Amino acid sequence: MIAVDGFAAGDFLTEEVEPHEVDDPGAPTVSTDLFDLDGDGHYETTVRHTDAGMTVATDVDGDGVTDKFTAFGRDGQYRTWEIFREANGIGRGEMTDSGEL
Repeated sequence: MIAVDGFAAGDFLTEEVEPHEVDDPGAPTVSTDLFDLDGDGHYETTVRHTDAGMTVATDVDGDGVTDKFTAFGRDGQYRTWEIFREANGIGRGEMTDSGEL
């Protein structure tokens, strides 16, 4: 099963995360990496590792909002969505790929 936790690529720069005790076995494990894949000086891709798997969010058009989102489950399953903005500003996702690695 894939757990999807959608986010905009830039959100992690301003979000405050509550610390938790490392010894707490029930505490979620999350790490986030930011990447500038096209070399323009802006982080457009965010990779998040969680207990459920890994997610990759990319701002393809540079507007600060995720346009492509892929979730990889620990079981090898993956799903990719393209995120579209309607004229009224509401986003919707359309699954474009899925499978097993």
